[in-house]
Amino acid sequence: TGLIGKPVIVRANVAGVHCGVLESFDPATQTVVLTDAYRLWRVYTRDASGSISDIAANGLKTPLTQHSIGSKLARVAITNPPGLEIAEATDAAYASIQEASAKA
Repeated sequence: TGLIGKPVIVRANVAGVHCGVLESFDPATQTVVLTDAYRLWRVYTRDASGSISDIAANGLKTPLTQHSIGSKLARVAITNPPGLEIAEATDAAYASIQEASAKA
């Protein structure tokens, strides 16, 4: 995939939503590996959609203190049944998640 090395937001059925830099993706096993990753526990979008697409495109809604973001993990592997969503995030969107995590 052309997303290797880019910030992405991953939505998995069981593992939840994560944001990080895509290290690898294995379509056969539906396994994605992220570096510098954060779990997005409770987040709010800038529009009313609540979609990760809005977060990937526009970042988190301000104020950043309202979000619940997990601690930064050096690396996380997520294996998911078919239906894994990987959305490329803008650098600004990824930075907003990093900043929100630091305020937790």
